[in-house]
Amino acid sequence: MEKTSVEILNGRSDCQEAVERLVALAQREVALFTQQLEPLLYNHGTICDTLSCLARADRHSRIRILAQQTRGVGAQGHCLIDLAQRLSSSVQIRRPSTPELQAFSESWMIVDDHSMLRINNPERWEGSLILHDRRVVREQLEFYDKAWENSEPDSNTRRLHI
Repeated sequence: MEKTSVEILNGRSDCQEAVERLVALAQREVALFTQQLEPLLYNHGTICDTLSCLARADRHSRIRILAQQTRGVGAQGHCLIDLAQRLSSSVQIRRPSTPELQAFSESWMIVDDHSMLRINNPERWEGSLILHDRRVVREQLEFYDKAWENSEPDSNTRRLHI
């Protein structure tokens, strides 16, 4: 059994390292709640390559992304959007549809049911990395699952078939 730990994150480099560590831990599921797909955190080839491998490794793997706003980053290009377009059965992007969820100001990455990144203030890069704490992570995953149910497919990230 892995040892539970909580690490305080201060600054962009701490947050970037935490994302890389979490993605490497994922074996079956990644759930991401983000404001604008934070390109400085998630638009990196190594992150998307690892998530692509995860999505292809098992037909039960899934990557769910709740993004409040994708229009700007979609126009600039983002590897997570490309990944969702290529692997639509395993990678999905949705928009929150309730005012409470649209105003949610934290950013989360939950891996499987045991570890998570919580950025309390994405503009200041402050948060925590919670490793191997199933009780805490399952509570957050319950909230995420309800948010997912109260979301809709993001039309800005869909591939147009002509």
